Amino acid sequence: MYFFPSDSIGNAQAALEAGRLAEARVLLESIPADARAAALLARVYWQSKLPQKAALAAQSAARIGSAVPFVQHTLALYFAQSGQRKLAAVWEGRFAESKEADPAAALRAAMLFAEVGDWPSAIRFGSAALANGDRADLRLLLARAFETSGKPDLAAEQYRALLVLLPYDEPSHAAFGQALLRMGRFNDAASFLEVARRKFDQSPQIELAYGVALYTQRRFGPAGDRFLRVIDLAPDVPQPYIFLARMIDQLPERLPEIRARAEAWLRMEPKNGFAPFVLARAGLTDPEAKPLLLEAIRRDATVWEFPFELGQLLERERDFPGAAAAYEKAVALNPKMPEPHYRLARVYDRLGLAAKAARERTLHEKLLTQPKSGMQ
Repeated sequence: MYFFPSDSIGNAQAALEAGRLAEARVLLESIPADARAAALLARVYWQSKLPQKAALAAQSAARIGSAVPFVQHTLALYFAQSGQRKLAAVWEGRFAESKEADPAAALRAAMLFAEVGDWPSAIRFGSAALANGDRADLRLLLARAFETSGKPDLAAEQYRALLVLLPYDEPSHAAFGQALLRMGRFNDAASFLEVARRKFDQSPQIELAYGVALYTQRRFGPAGDRFLRVIDLAPDVPQPYIFLARMIDQLPERLPEIRARAEAWLRMEPKNGFAPFVLARAGLTDPEAKPLLLEAIRRDATVWEFPFELGQLLERERDFPGAAAAYEKAVALNPKMPEPHYRLARVYDRLGLAAKAARERTLHEKLLTQPKSGMQ
Protein backbone atom coordinates (compact mmCIF):
# COMPACT_ATOMS: atom_id res chain seq x y z
CA MET A 1 0.00 0.00 0.00
CA TYR A 2 1.02 3.61 -0.56
CA PHE A 3 0.74 6.16 2.24
CA PHE A 4 0.22 9.91 1.97
CA PRO A 5 1.17 11.14 5.44
CA SER A 6 0.89 14.79 4.50
CA ASP A 7 -2.80 14.85 3.69
CA SER A 8 -6.14 13.67 4.99
CA ILE A 9 -6.11 10.62 2.73
CA GLY A 10 -2.86 9.48 4.28
CA ASN A 11 -4.32 9.92 7.76
CA ALA A 12 -7.46 8.07 6.75
CA GLN A 13 -5.46 5.23 5.28
CA ALA A 14 -3.39 4.95 8.45
CA ALA A 15 -6.61 4.84 10.50
CA LEU A 16 -8.04 2.13 8.21
CA GLU A 17 -4.94 -0.02 8.48
CA ALA A 18 -5.02 0.39 12.27
CA GLY A 19 -8.64 -0.71 12.38
CA ARG A 20 -10.05 2.69 13.36
CA LEU A 21 -12.87 2.51 10.86
CA ALA A 22 -15.06 5.29 12.26
CA GLU A 23 -12.17 7.74 12.17
CA ALA A 24 -11.23 6.73 8.63
CA ARG A 25 -14.83 7.10 7.48
CA VAL A 26 -15.18 10.63 8.88
CA LEU A 27 -11.96 11.73 7.21
CA LEU A 28 -12.76 10.18 3.83
CA GLU A 29 -16.39 11.29 3.62
CA SER A 30 -15.19 14.88 4.03
CA ILE A 31 -13.15 14.67 0.80
CA PRO A 32 -15.36 15.23 -2.27
CA ALA A 33 -14.79 13.82 -5.77
CA ASP A 34 -11.49 12.14 -5.00
CA ALA A 35 -10.85 8.70 -6.52
CA ARG A 36 -8.33 7.77 -3.83
CA ALA A 37 -10.81 8.62 -1.08
CA ALA A 38 -13.58 6.67 -2.82
CA ALA A 39 -11.38 3.60 -3.17
CA LEU A 40 -10.45 3.70 0.50
CA LEU A 41 -14.10 4.27 1.43
CA ALA A 42 -14.99 1.07 -0.42
CA ARG A 43 -12.69 -0.80 1.96
CA VAL A 44 -13.94 1.10 5.01
CA TYR A 45 -17.60 0.49 4.15
CA TRP A 46 -16.97 -3.20 3.47
CA GLN A 47 -15.20 -3.71 6.78
CA SER A 48 -18.01 -1.75 8.46
CA LYS A 49 -20.51 -4.25 7.00
CA LEU A 50 -22.04 -1.75 4.60
CA PRO A 51 -21.73 -3.67 1.32
CA GLN A 52 -24.03 -1.46 -0.78
CA LYS A 53 -22.14 1.69 0.18
CA ALA A 54 -18.89 -0.15 -0.48
CA ALA A 55 -20.00 -1.15 -3.99
CA LEU A 56 -21.06 2.41 -4.84
CA ALA A 57 -17.78 3.82 -3.56
CA ALA A 58 -15.83 1.28 -5.63
CA GLN A 59 -17.84 2.21 -8.73
CA SER A 60 -17.09 5.88 -8.16
CA ALA A 61 -13.37 5.23 -7.68
CA ALA A 62 -13.21 3.13 -10.85
CA ARG A 63 -15.10 5.73 -12.86
CA ILE A 64 -12.95 8.74 -11.97
CA GLY A 65 -9.60 7.16 -11.14
CA SER A 66 -9.09 3.97 -13.11
CA ALA A 67 -5.63 5.11 -14.26
CA VAL A 68 -4.39 6.06 -10.78
CA PRO A 69 -2.06 3.36 -9.38
CA PHE A 70 -3.12 3.99 -5.77
CA VAL A 71 -6.75 3.52 -6.79
CA GLN A 72 -5.95 0.38 -8.77
CA HIS A 73 -4.23 -1.30 -5.83
CA THR A 74 -6.81 -0.17 -3.29
CA LEU A 75 -9.65 -1.47 -5.45
CA ALA A 76 -7.79 -4.76 -5.82
CA LEU A 77 -7.70 -5.02 -2.02
CA TYR A 78 -11.39 -4.17 -1.77
CA PHE A 79 -12.43 -6.71 -4.40
CA ALA A 80 -10.23 -9.38 -2.82
CA GLN A 81 -11.72 -8.74 0.62
CA SER A 82 -15.26 -8.79 -0.73
CA GLY A 83 -14.75 -12.11 -2.50
CA GLN A 84 -14.68 -10.71 -6.04
CA ARG A 85 -11.41 -12.37 -6.92
CA LYS A 86 -11.59 -11.89 -10.69
CA LEU A 87 -11.96 -8.14 -10.31
CA ALA A 88 -9.20 -8.15 -7.71
CA ALA A 89 -6.90 -9.83 -10.23
CA VAL A 90 -7.76 -7.33 -12.96
CA TRP A 91 -7.13 -4.29 -10.78
CA GLU A 92 -3.94 -5.68 -9.25
CA GLY A 93 -2.77 -6.48 -12.77
CA ARG A 94 -3.31 -2.88 -13.79
CA PHE A 95 -1.40 -1.72 -10.74
CA ALA A 96 1.45 -4.17 -11.44
CA GLU A 97 1.86 -2.63 -14.90
CA SER A 98 2.06 0.92 -13.54
CA LYS A 99 5.29 2.80 -12.85
CA GLU A 100 4.40 3.02 -9.15
CA ALA A 101 4.04 -0.72 -8.63
CA ASP A 102 5.99 -2.23 -5.77
CA PRO A 103 8.27 -5.23 -6.46
CA ALA A 104 5.69 -7.76 -5.22
CA ALA A 105 2.79 -6.46 -7.33
CA ALA A 106 3.37 -8.78 -10.29
CA LEU A 107 3.53 -11.77 -7.95
CA ARG A 108 0.26 -10.79 -6.27
CA ALA A 109 -1.40 -10.37 -9.66
CA ALA A 110 -0.09 -13.73 -10.85
CA MET A 111 -1.44 -15.48 -7.77
CA LEU A 112 -4.84 -13.85 -8.12
CA PHE A 113 -5.09 -14.74 -11.81
CA ALA A 114 -4.06 -18.32 -11.03
CA GLU A 115 -6.70 -18.49 -8.32
CA VAL A 116 -9.45 -17.61 -10.80
CA GLY A 117 -8.06 -19.84 -13.56
CA ASP A 118 -6.87 -17.11 -15.93
CA TRP A 119 -3.72 -19.01 -16.82
CA PRO A 120 -2.42 -16.77 -19.64
CA SER A 121 -2.52 -13.77 -17.32
CA ALA A 122 -1.00 -15.81 -14.49
CA ILE A 123 1.86 -16.77 -16.80
CA ARG A 124 2.35 -13.20 -18.00
CA PHE A 125 2.52 -11.68 -14.53
CA GLY A 126 4.33 -14.67 -13.04
CA SER A 127 7.05 -14.43 -15.67
CA ALA A 128 7.37 -10.72 -14.95
CA ALA A 129 7.62 -11.44 -11.22
CA LEU A 130 10.68 -13.61 -11.79
CA ALA A 131 12.63 -10.47 -12.63
CA ASN A 132 12.19 -9.42 -9.00
CA GLY A 133 13.59 -12.65 -7.59
CA ASP A 134 13.29 -16.41 -7.88
CA ARG A 135 10.78 -18.01 -5.51
CA ALA A 136 9.58 -21.56 -5.02
CA ASP A 137 5.91 -20.59 -4.83
CA LEU A 138 6.26 -18.63 -8.05
CA ARG A 139 7.92 -21.53 -9.86
CA LEU A 140 5.15 -23.87 -8.71
CA LEU A 141 2.51 -21.40 -9.86
CA LEU A 142 4.10 -21.12 -13.30
CA ALA A 143 4.51 -24.89 -13.55
CA ARG A 144 0.83 -25.45 -12.89
CA ALA A 145 -0.18 -22.59 -15.18
CA PHE A 146 1.86 -23.96 -18.10
CA GLU A 147 0.63 -27.49 -17.48
CA THR A 148 -3.01 -26.41 -17.35
CA SER A 149 -2.47 -24.36 -20.51
CA GLY A 150 -1.29 -27.45 -22.40
CA LYS A 151 2.40 -26.51 -22.44
CA PRO A 152 4.05 -29.51 -20.75
CA ASP A 153 7.62 -28.71 -21.82
CA LEU A 154 7.47 -25.27 -20.22
CA ALA A 155 5.78 -26.75 -17.15
CA ALA A 156 8.59 -29.29 -16.78
CA GLU A 157 11.15 -26.47 -16.98
CA GLN A 158 9.45 -24.74 -14.08
CA TYR A 159 9.31 -27.92 -12.00
CA ARG A 160 13.03 -28.47 -12.59
CA ALA A 161 13.74 -24.88 -11.54
CA LEU A 162 11.65 -25.51 -8.43
CA LEU A 163 13.81 -28.51 -7.54
CA VAL A 164 16.94 -26.41 -7.92
CA LEU A 165 15.51 -24.09 -5.28
CA LEU A 166 14.27 -26.95 -3.07
CA PRO A 167 16.57 -29.93 -3.69
CA TYR A 168 15.57 -31.63 -0.43
CA ASP A 169 11.85 -30.87 -0.43
CA GLU A 170 9.71 -34.00 -0.60
CA PRO A 171 6.41 -32.36 -1.72
CA SER A 172 8.17 -30.62 -4.63
CA HIS A 173 9.61 -33.92 -5.87
CA ALA A 174 6.21 -35.59 -5.50
CA ALA A 175 4.54 -32.72 -7.37
CA PHE A 176 6.92 -33.07 -10.33
CA GLY A 177 6.48 -36.82 -10.48
CA GLN A 178 2.70 -36.50 -10.37
CA ALA A 179 2.82 -33.82 -13.05
CA LEU A 180 4.82 -36.10 -15.35
CA LEU A 181 2.14 -38.75 -14.88
CA ARG A 182 -0.63 -36.26 -15.71
CA MET A 183 1.30 -35.25 -18.82
CA GLY A 184 1.45 -38.88 -19.93
CA ARG A 185 5.25 -38.96 -19.69
CA PHE A 186 5.25 -42.31 -17.97
CA ASN A 187 8.82 -43.32 -18.75
CA ASP A 188 10.15 -39.96 -17.57
CA ALA A 189 8.02 -40.24 -14.45
CA ALA A 190 9.32 -43.72 -13.66
CA SER A 191 12.95 -42.66 -14.10
CA PHE A 192 12.55 -39.51 -12.01
CA LEU A 193 10.56 -41.18 -9.23
CA GLU A 194 12.94 -44.12 -9.00
CA VAL A 195 15.66 -41.67 -8.00
CA ALA A 196 13.35 -39.57 -5.83
CA ARG A 197 12.17 -42.54 -3.76
CA ARG A 198 15.74 -43.36 -2.85
CA LYS A 199 16.15 -39.81 -1.54
CA PHE A 200 12.79 -39.86 0.28
CA ASP A 201 12.41 -43.52 1.26
CA GLN A 202 9.59 -42.83 3.75
CA SER A 203 7.40 -40.80 1.41
CA PRO A 204 4.01 -42.40 0.63
CA GLN A 205 3.32 -39.74 -2.02
CA ILE A 206 6.47 -40.50 -3.99
CA GLU A 207 6.11 -44.25 -3.50
CA LEU A 208 2.53 -44.10 -4.76
CA ALA A 209 3.44 -42.03 -7.80
CA TYR A 210 6.29 -44.44 -8.60
CA GLY A 211 3.89 -47.36 -8.34
CA VAL A 212 1.49 -45.65 -10.75
CA ALA A 213 4.35 -45.03 -13.19
CA LEU A 214 5.27 -48.71 -13.08
CA TYR A 215 1.62 -49.65 -13.50
CA THR A 216 1.37 -47.57 -16.68
CA GLN A 217 4.38 -49.48 -17.99
CA ARG A 218 2.57 -52.74 -17.16
CA ARG A 219 5.34 -53.71 -14.75
CA PHE A 220 2.76 -55.20 -12.41
CA GLY A 221 5.05 -57.05 -10.03
CA PRO A 222 7.21 -54.05 -9.09
CA ALA A 223 4.12 -51.81 -9.10
CA GLY A 224 2.42 -54.16 -6.65
CA ASP A 225 5.45 -54.01 -4.37
CA ARG A 226 5.29 -50.24 -4.37
CA PHE A 227 1.55 -50.14 -3.60
CA LEU A 228 1.99 -52.57 -0.72
CA ARG A 229 4.78 -50.35 0.57
CA VAL A 230 2.48 -47.29 0.41
CA ILE A 231 -0.08 -49.15 2.51
CA ASP A 232 2.59 -49.92 5.08
CA LEU A 233 3.61 -46.25 5.18
CA ALA A 234 0.08 -44.76 5.08
CA PRO A 235 -2.65 -47.40 5.56
CA ASP A 236 -5.48 -44.86 5.31
CA VAL A 237 -4.60 -43.73 1.75
CA PRO A 238 -7.12 -45.40 -0.62
CA GLN A 239 -5.28 -45.23 -3.96
CA PRO A 240 -2.87 -48.16 -3.46
CA TYR A 241 -5.72 -50.50 -2.53
CA ILE A 242 -7.64 -49.46 -5.63
CA PHE A 243 -4.69 -50.05 -7.94
CA LEU A 244 -4.04 -53.44 -6.33
CA ALA A 245 -7.66 -54.42 -6.90
CA ARG A 246 -7.44 -53.51 -10.58
CA MET A 247 -4.26 -55.52 -11.15
CA ILE A 248 -4.96 -58.39 -8.79
CA ASP A 249 -5.15 -60.95 -11.60
CA GLN A 250 -1.49 -60.18 -12.38
CA LEU A 251 -0.39 -60.73 -8.77
CA PRO A 252 -1.57 -64.23 -7.80
CA GLU A 253 1.45 -64.81 -5.59
CA ARG A 254 0.69 -61.68 -3.55
CA LEU A 255 -2.95 -62.52 -2.80
CA PRO A 256 -2.40 -63.36 0.88
CA GLU A 257 -0.64 -60.03 1.49
CA ILE A 258 -3.26 -58.08 -0.44
CA ARG A 259 -6.10 -59.84 1.37
CA ALA A 260 -4.60 -59.15 4.79
CA ARG A 261 -4.22 -55.45 4.03
CA ALA A 262 -7.69 -55.28 2.46
CA GLU A 263 -9.23 -56.85 5.58
CA ALA A 264 -7.47 -54.30 7.77
CA TRP A 265 -8.60 -51.44 5.54
CA LEU A 266 -12.23 -52.60 5.62
CA ARG A 267 -12.13 -52.69 9.43
CA MET A 268 -11.01 -49.07 9.63
CA GLU A 269 -12.86 -47.63 6.59
CA PRO A 270 -16.66 -47.41 7.08
CA LYS A 271 -17.56 -45.27 4.05
CA ASN A 272 -15.33 -45.84 1.01
CA GLY A 273 -16.94 -48.33 -1.38
CA PHE A 274 -13.57 -49.57 -2.55
CA ALA A 275 -12.84 -51.07 0.90
CA PRO A 276 -15.30 -54.00 0.51
CA PHE A 277 -14.63 -54.13 -3.24
CA VAL A 278 -10.89 -54.67 -2.81
CA LEU A 279 -11.45 -57.46 -0.31
CA ALA A 280 -14.05 -59.07 -2.58
CA ARG A 281 -11.45 -59.20 -5.35
CA ALA A 282 -8.71 -60.59 -3.11
CA GLY A 283 -9.25 -64.27 -3.84
CA LEU A 284 -12.47 -64.84 -1.89
CA THR A 285 -15.10 -67.40 -2.90
CA ASP A 286 -18.24 -66.12 -4.62
CA PRO A 287 -20.42 -66.60 -1.50
CA GLU A 288 -17.87 -64.60 0.50
CA ALA A 289 -17.47 -61.91 -2.13
CA LYS A 290 -21.14 -61.31 -2.97
CA PRO A 291 -22.17 -59.43 0.21
CA LEU A 292 -19.00 -57.36 -0.04
CA LEU A 293 -19.85 -56.29 -3.58
CA LEU A 294 -23.39 -55.42 -2.58
CA GLU A 295 -21.97 -53.35 0.26
CA ALA A 296 -19.60 -51.59 -2.14
CA ILE A 297 -22.56 -50.62 -4.35
CA ARG A 298 -24.56 -49.50 -1.32
CA ARG A 299 -21.69 -47.25 -0.25
CA ASP A 300 -21.08 -45.78 -3.68
CA ALA A 301 -23.42 -46.25 -6.64
CA THR A 302 -21.25 -44.20 -9.02
CA VAL A 303 -18.30 -46.58 -9.57
CA TRP A 304 -18.69 -48.79 -12.63
CA GLU A 305 -16.34 -51.52 -11.40
CA PHE A 306 -18.67 -52.44 -8.53
CA PRO A 307 -21.70 -53.57 -10.58
CA PHE A 308 -19.38 -54.98 -13.24
CA GLU A 309 -17.71 -57.27 -10.70
CA LEU A 310 -21.11 -58.23 -9.32
CA GLY A 311 -22.34 -59.01 -12.84
CA GLN A 312 -19.48 -61.45 -13.38
CA LEU A 313 -20.30 -63.19 -10.10
CA LEU A 314 -24.00 -63.42 -10.98
CA GLU A 315 -23.10 -64.72 -14.43
CA ARG A 316 -21.07 -67.51 -12.80
CA GLU A 317 -24.13 -68.28 -10.67
CA ARG A 318 -26.17 -68.42 -13.89
CA ASP A 319 -28.40 -65.61 -12.68
CA PHE A 320 -28.51 -64.09 -16.15
CA PRO A 321 -31.26 -61.50 -15.52
CA GLY A 322 -29.37 -60.28 -12.46
CA ALA A 323 -26.09 -60.25 -14.36
CA ALA A 324 -27.68 -58.26 -17.20
CA ALA A 325 -28.99 -55.66 -14.77
CA ALA A 326 -25.55 -55.34 -13.15
CA TYR A 327 -23.77 -55.01 -16.50
CA GLU A 328 -26.32 -52.46 -17.69
CA LYS A 329 -25.55 -50.40 -14.61
CA ALA A 330 -21.81 -50.64 -15.30
CA VAL A 331 -22.33 -49.54 -18.91
CA ALA A 332 -24.49 -46.62 -17.83
CA LEU A 333 -21.80 -45.47 -15.40
CA ASN A 334 -18.94 -45.82 -17.89
CA PRO A 335 -20.09 -46.42 -21.49
CA LYS A 336 -16.55 -46.07 -22.86
CA MET A 337 -15.20 -49.25 -21.25
CA PRO A 338 -15.27 -52.14 -23.77
CA GLU A 339 -15.52 -55.18 -21.49
CA PRO A 340 -18.93 -54.48 -19.91
CA HIS A 341 -20.43 -54.29 -23.42
CA TYR A 342 -18.87 -57.66 -24.29
CA ARG A 343 -20.14 -59.28 -21.10
CA LEU A 344 -23.58 -57.77 -21.57
CA ALA A 345 -23.75 -59.12 -25.12
CA ARG A 346 -23.02 -62.64 -23.82
CA VAL A 347 -25.74 -62.40 -21.19
CA TYR A 348 -28.25 -61.02 -23.69
CA ASP A 349 -27.50 -64.05 -25.89
CA ARG A 350 -28.28 -66.29 -22.90
CA LEU A 351 -31.56 -64.45 -22.42
CA GLY A 352 -32.51 -64.74 -26.10
CA LEU A 353 -32.21 -60.99 -26.72
CA ALA A 354 -30.40 -61.21 -30.05
CA ALA A 355 -30.88 -57.59 -31.16
CA LYS A 356 -29.59 -56.20 -27.87
CA ALA A 357 -26.67 -58.61 -27.96
CA ALA A 358 -25.72 -57.51 -31.49
CA ARG A 359 -25.84 -53.86 -30.45
CA GLU A 360 -23.52 -54.47 -27.49
CA ARG A 361 -21.06 -56.46 -29.62
CA THR A 362 -20.93 -53.60 -32.11
CA LEU A 363 -20.22 -51.12 -29.32
CA HIS A 364 -17.56 -53.42 -27.89
CA GLU A 365 -15.76 -53.74 -31.23
CA LYS A 366 -15.92 -49.99 -31.81
CA LEU A 367 -14.46 -49.23 -28.40
CA LEU A 368 -11.62 -51.73 -28.92
CA THR A 369 -10.39 -49.67 -31.87
CA GLN A 370 -10.11 -46.50 -29.81
CA PRO A 371 -6.73 -45.64 -28.23
CA LYS A 372 -6.31 -46.15 -24.50
CA SER A 373 -4.29 -44.08 -22.09
CA GLY A 374 -1.53 -45.69 -20.09
CA MET A 375 -3.56 -45.17 -16.92
CA GLN A 376 -6.29 -47.65 -17.92
